[in-house]
Amino acid sequence: MAGTGSGNTPGSTGRTSSFVLVVDSDARSLVFMSMILQRLEYPACSALGVGNALEMANASVPSLVITELNLKGMNGLELIHHLRQEPRTRAVPVIIMTKELTPELDQQCREAGAAACIGKPIQANELFRVIHPVMDPESRRKNIRIQTRLNVFVNDHPLDCVEGECASMLSTKGMYIRTLKPYALDTQVHIRIDLNEETLSAAARVIYSHTYGEEPFGTPGMGLQFLTITPHDRDLIRRFINEEVSHGIAPGWE
Repeated sequence: MAGTGSGNTPGSTGRTSSFVLVVDSDARSLVFMSMILQRLEYPACSALGVGNALEMANASVPSLVITELNLKGMNGLELIHHLRQEPRTRAVPVIIMTKELTPELDQQCREAGAAACIGKPIQANELFRVIHPVMDPESRRKNIRIQTRLNVFVNDHPLDCVEGECASMLSTKGMYIRTLKPYALDTQVHIRIDLNEETLSAAARVIYSHTYGEEPFGTPGMGLQFLTITPHDRDLIRRFINEEVSHGIAPGWE
């Protein structure tokens, strides 16, 4: 799944660790949001209400705050104001979550100092899009990817699942395939995968390839970049990733 953040953001005086602080007045929502972040491999702490959030943020400055807009006793915009009053938390980015997201509300949140506004129910791809630049600003990757195990056809030939050959990493932009016979760098291939009872089809290019025992990978395989893929199939991947990340915890967004 998505990689963890690599360190502090600019201006984060006093920050000693890299984690996301999630703020909500609903305990169940806190649990579900924290689980989503953990599945994306971002360290997360949760705060039940504004008072708890401010106390935690002052004790250990987070890399990012994600807060529900409508909190008991104080809303998320007021929380931003309080964070900006303290030197230690002044530069911490804040993302607002809300079920009532509109262009007008988005503008209001940004004018109040929010780095971004995201709608509920949360989609894993959208969440990754807004938090990844904060948690891992030096990364060039812009798309969520997950570890998986999928049967795949390469140039109409099925890989040998018994031997461990499969698609083991997937994103909307490409995939990694474990295979005993990887293709050479820059080779163009056609791939097919069954996802959610539908068949994904795409033309792809080998962007890296390694054989058995080759360092630093150890096992043979190849990374593919999609060259030609239909919007429907790209959306199929996006929905599959969202379902995999939120599997078993989706009721928390109701």
